[in-house]
Amino acid sequence: MRSEHDDPNAASHTAQCPVGLYFFSACDEEMPAAAGYEVLIEAAKAADQGGLDFVWVPERHFTPFGGAHPNPAVLAAALAVATRSIRIRAGSVVLPLHDPIRVAEEWAVVDNLSGGRVELSSATGWNPRDFVLAPEQYVQRASLAKEHLRTVQALWSGATVQRVGPSGAVHEIRTYPRPIQPRLPHWVTAAGNPATFRYAGETGAGLLTSYGLFPPAQLASLISEYRRAHAAHHTGPGRVSVMVHAAIGADGRQTRQLAQEPLRRYLEAYANQQETRTDAETFRKSMDFAVQRYLRGRSLIGDRDEVEKMMRDLYASGADEVACLVDFGVPRTTVLETVNHLTEIKYRLMSERTADIGRYPSQGLSDPDPPGTTGRPLAATANSCPPPASSGRSAV
Repeated sequence: MRSEHDDPNAASHTAQCPVGLYFFSACDEEMPAAAGYEVLIEAAKAADQGGLDFVWVPERHFTPFGGAHPNPAVLAAALAVATRSIRIRAGSVVLPLHDPIRVAEEWAVVDNLSGGRVELSSATGWNPRDFVLAPEQYVQRASLAKEHLRTVQALWSGATVQRVGPSGAVHEIRTYPRPIQPRLPHWVTAAGNPATFRYAGETGAGLLTSYGLFPPAQLASLISEYRRAHAAHHTGPGRVSVMVHAAIGADGRQTRQLAQEPLRRYLEAYANQQETRTDAETFRKSMDFAVQRYLRGRSLIGDRDEVEKMMRDLYASGADEVACLVDFGVPRTTVLETVNHLTEIKYRLMSERTADIGRYPSQGLSDPDPPGTTGRPLAATANSCPPPASSGRSAV
């Protein structure tokens, strides 16, 4: 019997205004990596106990930006034994860097440790330096990502694959341990290429993308491309998880002040991994602009009411769920306070949706018109969370 978590799209009909965490910390020479892992575990436990829905852990190599996460399966295993119900997601596994047999084995272990809570987003990879791990894979990484995903899914479902041993003999390989979930819930990470958004929809995967990468209109357009591709090949509108930086405090102005320097350092680490060359003054100005853009609406940084309004706008603009990146350098106490506020916001939005379902029981939606009849963009028809308040403030 299939559960609601056999694929990420099925969960969209039962989870209410899903909110979760996304970890992508930049290594800081002044803080031991162990301290970052302690914050990750503590925040995930608080999210689990508070009823948040998921936690994403990434894969990064050879750079301070995200460099504390070279193997998401290892961190996911730690999260599996530290939590009880929150979904544990790889965001993402760079499949061309790995033997898909090992990917299936490792994540089956995590699925067992977690009681069947694993989900996996796949990525092609982009940085040539990462491919020192598999240099022969770089040129064909896009096709290999698709091929390796098919192999992982086949092994997960119990099929065998053929491999040649050292003597030339062909072996039928079946992986162990067997996972708890009969099918591996799958996502595709899309960072900008429209073809990747379409591919995610065509394969029936969920879509993981970032709020900070695109101008609002472009993000809505890309989500619509995904929706159309999904609708053309599968039942339902698909599933979109949008990552956004988050820090929430009692006072919005003070929270933005607190977050400003950590956010700058984080964005500088992101820019430095690109290895682009520019003069110091140009770089400084670009960072000034980026920080202010995030603090003025391209993030969930502020007080609870401000963030709730922005989350409403995110849902209305096409996100089915919001993945909050909380470990970008703010203090541990701020991270944990943010988790607590996210829990309050989630349940407040859920209570509104419950009231709306009572008003419109035939649709079970937050407005009386079924999807496709309101004239809203296709990107905005999949979610079922409360619409934006009448403040007119738009986060996307």
